[in-house]
Amino acid sequence: MGGIYIHIPFCRQACRYCDFYFTVSLKHQDEFVRALLVEIKQRAMQYRDTEMGSIYMGGGTPSLLSPENRDRIMESLQHHYSISNHAEVTIECNPDDLDALSLRHLNNSGFNRISIGIQSFKDNELQLMRRSHQAAQAFQCVKDAVEAGFDNITVDLIYGIPDQTPEGWEENVNRALSLPIDHLSAYHLTFEPGTVFDHWRKKGRLVPVTEEQSVRMYHILRKRMLGSGFEHYEISNFARKGKRSRHNLLYWSGEPYLGFGPSAHSFDGNSRSWNAPSLKDYMASGSSGKLISEYEDLSTKERYHDYLITSLRTSGGANPGYILQQFGKEISDHFDRRAGLFIADGSMHVDNGQLVIDPARWLVADHIMRDLFLE
Repeated sequence: MGGIYIHIPFCRQACRYCDFYFTVSLKHQDEFVRALLVEIKQRAMQYRDTEMGSIYMGGGTPSLLSPENRDRIMESLQHHYSISNHAEVTIECNPDDLDALSLRHLNNSGFNRISIGIQSFKDNELQLMRRSHQAAQAFQCVKDAVEAGFDNITVDLIYGIPDQTPEGWEENVNRALSLPIDHLSAYHLTFEPGTVFDHWRKKGRLVPVTEEQSVRMYHILRKRMLGSGFEHYEISNFARKGKRSRHNLLYWSGEPYLGFGPSAHSFDGNSRSWNAPSLKDYMASGSSGKLISEYEDLSTKERYHDYLITSLRTSGGANPGYILQQFGKEISDHFDRRAGLFIADGSMHVDNGQLVIDPARWLVADHIMRDLFLE
């Protein structure tokens, strides 16, 4: 079963930490949607026999689209692709774009899961990150989503914000837990090259939190979420039973997915492709019917590395039998040798035949994965 991702590149304003492709100009929304519908139709034949178990509308800020344009996109997907009757259909939203009426429309339009980009429940942190909403709006939009009929609500938070303390971070987690949410994604702030935060860090205007503070915040997060009945099923993700993100699990389990829109990526099991990160070029391709994208076949080594990067981020871990079957004995022997060292020091363990990184070590998971890579 596959999945569909739609990248909506519009944002109300630029957050200071974000390096995703976006534009703050909304004047080309209709032209963009026309190009998107062309791409959706063009690529349908390749996946006509694949049932899609998830649709994820992300960005950017999909909640900035007009209801009419969102409906046109959803109708086109339903027309050209085989969508499971039980598909998970997610839309990313910002709190300041949501009110009772818009939430009811989203729920009636086929979206059964909503992802709300809250990032913090503290106004000073929101202002520093240049988020466009206030903490009070964050609380209200979650409550309004429940009233509108959503029973699968996820929120995003960021920790490791400059000047944030472990105690302040715990207050944010507690505020999230006071709301009727089913899923939480909590990401440690990274200073991505080219962002305002990275520029300020280089100039000394911002000082990153210490490694010790990061570790404390991570363990506070785990303690509070696990203590509240959530499963820690991926490095940055927690869910109540039955509420794991099915779309993200596609990425982490190596299933095929289609990405539509500027900068969107696709994967068919053996190759990757990605659209040009340019709204202007994307709209031009819609007019000409010629998609501007790049493509690469993956070597066995690259597929092995991809498998480790995705599977070892999760509580499911990596399957040694799958590695032998997919990548051959030489790679399998290498994995077994290297993994054995991490089992011996307690960083990894065997769970129902799967090799899993201990969640307490997930903060250093990248180091472990790199050591399992081929030379």
